[in-house]
Amino acid sequence: MKSKLALFLAVAILTTLVALPATASAAITLTPTEKKIVSLVNKARTERGLHKLYVKPCLVRAARAHSAEMGGEQYFDHDSFSGDSFARRLIKFGYKRAGYSFWKVGEDIAWGSGLYSAPEVIFDGWMHSKPHRAVILTKRFRNIGVGVKVCDEGYGGCTDPVTFFTLDLGRRID
Repeated sequence: MKSKLALFLAVAILTTLVALPATASAAITLTPTEKKIVSLVNKARTERGLHKLYVKPCLVRAARAHSAEMGGEQYFDHDSFSGDSFARRLIKFGYKRAGYSFWKVGEDIAWGSGLYSAPEVIFDGWMHSKPHRAVILTKRFRNIGVGVKVCDEGYGGCTDPVTFFTLDLGRRID
């Protein structure tokens, strides 16, 4: 009985994981921290006369997966642990290039612990870094996805819980 239940759960989990990229257009609920990052990004953009960004579920799923992977595998990089670029990851999660005359993406990542894991602190760090700020303020972007994952095991010599942030932005034009 236990082995049948374990098999059922394994199949259910695998089916869910395989289905995630295919459900890119399904609605998604952001966490309060993810909502705060979206709000801060849109405030910075609109204050500068740029378009507000709209949450794209497939970008949220890609960002969440990347933050979880960085915490789980204990690394910090735009590339996936397998070596895939962030652009390839976004495509895999449904932000496709095919069929569009224009496709552009950008990504910011960060991690912090304690007070340094507050979304305002992470966003402030991005805005005080020329390359990160450039991603956030890219005029052409219209879509946003944010993924936040707390890693209780710490990271990089920090033994306290660490929060990983991934911000994925993009635009596609037919």
